[in-house]
Amino acid sequence: MNLYGGQVAAQALLAAGRTVPDGRVPHSLHCYFLRAGDPLKAVDYHVHRDRDGRAYSARTVSAMQDGREILTMSASFHVVEEGPDVQSVALPAVPAPDDPACRDFEGRTLDIVYRDPEDGARDHMIRRVWAKASVDLGDDPLLHACVVAYISDMFTGLFSLVPRRDDVALSSLDHALWFMRDARADDWLFMELHGESLHGGRGLYSGDMYDARGALVAKLVQESLFRPRVPRG
Repeated sequence: MNLYGGQVAAQALLAAGRTVPDGRVPHSLHCYFLRAGDPLKAVDYHVHRDRDGRAYSARTVSAMQDGREILTMSASFHVVEEGPDVQSVALPAVPAPDDPACRDFEGRTLDIVYRDPEDGARDHMIRRVWAKASVDLGDDPLLHACVVAYISDMFTGLFSLVPRRDDVALSSLDHALWFMRDARADDWLFMELHGESLHGGRGLYSGDMYDARGALVAKLVQESLFRPRVPRG
């Protein structure tokens, strides 16, 4: 099994965030998954300090394993400012995470609890899910943002476009995430993924993440490899 891409992205964001001035929190990241990582080997993160302005800091991160780059990330950090607080989207009408209609299930991630609000009543992969860290993350907003990034690569919205196929190779190509509002990742977050396009061996989907009160906390877009596996022999 390959190293989970969301883990590399989360650790790259953490490495970048530890180099910015106090009071600046992540507001966006854009990353490319270049090679499959080995979960049994260490990953080295190299951070380049692109710029520190009055309100924004930009960083570039290279994740290296065995001397080869497995991920590159551009991340930006911002001093939170006063201003309007509005959103045009709303938390869908789904059972709350403590509703008996939600079922627990396991993902590839560690120390994350997942609950399916639709009780598996679909023939495609999970694209609506409640999730939270199962451990206390404290009050560091950077750590909470990193766990949001960790969760954000877990599922796919592509099987909302076509029926699920078990012979398809899915692999993240590039991933973008915008942090819209502060979120506690050790409290329930709801993620809904939407398939956008599937063509030429590549698929694009977007997603919204809300807290339990319905505030939009993050927006994601991912492009994935979508390639039918060729049977061996």
